[in-house]
Amino acid sequence: MNIFRFQAATESKFLNGSPALGAIRAWLVDMLCWPARFEDPQVEQEFTEDYGRRFADFRRAALVLGTLIWACFGWWEISLAQGSPVFRPYFPEIFAWRCAGTLGASVGIVLAFRLAFYRDNVAHWILLSGLAFMCACLLMQTILAPRPFNFTHFFVGFYLILFYQFGFLRLRAKATLILTTCVIAVIVLAQLFTHAVEPDNFAAGMFYLLNVALLGHSVNVNAERHVRERYIAVQALAHSNDALQRANVELAQKHHDLERSRRDQQTKSEALIALREQQREAAERASRAKSRFLAAAAHDLRQPMHALNLFLAAASDAQDARDLEASSKLIGEARKASVLTARLFNAVLDLSKLESGHVKPTYTSIDLNRAVEEAVEQLAPFAASRGVALRYRKAHHKPAWVRTDADWTPRVLSNLISNGIKYADSSKAGRCAVIVGVVRMPNYVRLDVIDNGIGIATEHWDAIFQPFVQIGNPERDREKGLGLGLSIVNAVVSLLEGHRLELKSIEGRGSRFSVRMPSAELFAVPDAEVPPADAVAVPSPSSLRGLYVLLVEDDSLVRASMEALLARWGVLADAVRSVAELNELLQTIERVPDLVITDYRLPELSTAHDVIRLLGAHFSRPVPCLVVTGEAGVTAEGALPERCVLSKPLSADVLIARMLEMTDARARVD
Repeated sequence: MNIFRFQAATESKFLNGSPALGAIRAWLVDMLCWPARFEDPQVEQEFTEDYGRRFADFRRAALVLGTLIWACFGWWEISLAQGSPVFRPYFPEIFAWRCAGTLGASVGIVLAFRLAFYRDNVAHWILLSGLAFMCACLLMQTILAPRPFNFTHFFVGFYLILFYQFGFLRLRAKATLILTTCVIAVIVLAQLFTHAVEPDNFAAGMFYLLNVALLGHSVNVNAERHVRERYIAVQALAHSNDALQRANVELAQKHHDLERSRRDQQTKSEALIALREQQREAAERASRAKSRFLAAAAHDLRQPMHALNLFLAAASDAQDARDLEASSKLIGEARKASVLTARLFNAVLDLSKLESGHVKPTYTSIDLNRAVEEAVEQLAPFAASRGVALRYRKAHHKPAWVRTDADWTPRVLSNLISNGIKYADSSKAGRCAVIVGVVRMPNYVRLDVIDNGIGIATEHWDAIFQPFVQIGNPERDREKGLGLGLSIVNAVVSLLEGHRLELKSIEGRGSRFSVRMPSAELFAVPDAEVPPADAVAVPSPSSLRGLYVLLVEDDSLVRASMEALLARWGVLADAVRSVAELNELLQTIERVPDLVITDYRLPELSTAHDVIRLLGAHFSRPVPCLVVTGEAGVTAEGALPERCVLSKPLSADVLIARMLEMTDARARVD
């Protein structure tokens, strides 16, 4: 407990609860009680370290200044000895203590510059030891000096030491108070034993000395309290600055993130705008391409339809004139126009199905050598009619198994070979040739179709794969093709996985079309292949005589034409327009039909699926069902096999072949 603190009992006894006396006591306690240590030891240690570092240089300067002042008093003692005979005999011993004090202070200066003087405990040890030594030297001088010199010239030196101690050295209040108390106690004891100073002078001197000690301690207390408060304020400010800096850093980071997010959002917005613009341009290009496609298709369809109408009109006039020979000839020409119209319709529908994604390829293993041989054999007469030598070369006689679609690959082969035949160079009469080759590689098989025809200029390489584009046929001669063959080839190859189409051509020298197909495992057993409808040998309609067919067709014109055609072939047929009429008919017939031919889209939101379900519910065994439709993507719905669907318009030969195929398959099952 601080010596200036009053106990609670004393406070209640002497102050009696008076507000004025309480205020005085509080002021005295505030002025004289040294500041309490910080509650947190860590904070107290940090404050002590900061205190020592802050006043280290100031303390060194004060120590040097105090040493100089102490030494200067030696000159004053020398002058006093020269002028006072009374003082002269005591001068040597007194001056010796002056020199001893100077030497001790010099040692303190050396230690202050060599030791860790910035540490507060080290500084206190050096300074307090030096002050105690200086007070001892001064006390010895006071005892040795004669009266009244010991009081007037030496005792007053204690005032200077106390002023210096409390005001310049920045020592802690507690440490200086303890040192001052010890010094005063030693002075009193020395006076009691030596009586060196006259009693009256000593009492007066002690009175002033105690006042100096009291005032100096008060100043020291307030100085230390101010330093502690300033330290807390500085630390709080530092923490605030740190928090502010962290907040600034976080704010800068958030600003950076926000700016980056803004840039990213702007980039995404620009990319989205660009994407939308690209999509708009792509949609416009697709729309323009579709418009050109429809315009070209409409133009090419008008020609054979126009010819068909004229041939039929001429045949009708010939029949009215009883000219059967001319009528038969004109009907034959009308049939040619009809076949050309059907071919064009089917090509357009095939390309539409391929580009719309309604075609789902069925992968199987086929022997490419065999497929090429069949295509070459089928197109050999056409090549001979054009004066083109069609040759097939293969590396060896082993099968070349490829993984592809068995229905679409023959179409690719036929279109590429027929394209080479059609564009033979007329200037090379007798030397025109189309060579078909199969090259086996480790991972793929390459089909090459090479011709020495007119060739294709580089700037037209992309255009030839567009619908109705024929570089060497500006007059749109139907004898040179429809302009859809390479478009279908490109669409099929793009659809099939692992397939790639390549073109190399030199204008005036010829072209090479190559198709890469992935190799199939050699030990794989290929699926049963069904040749395309165009390649099937056309049997006689008499093979259909006696069959019983149910026809479901909502279009009256198509239904009438089918009834007439089936009647000419000797086929017994019952025709209805809807599923409801078919249900009524099934309740009355006595014979199981050999085949059902139906349109896909029927009245009352019915489809061919409803026809198949109705047949399955009425008959105990399956009845073959052939769907003849003008809609694309019917087989993609998964319920109708590819070989059960024919697209309108179709030729009579294809219809005969497919009807025989399905009825023969049922006969084998039975």
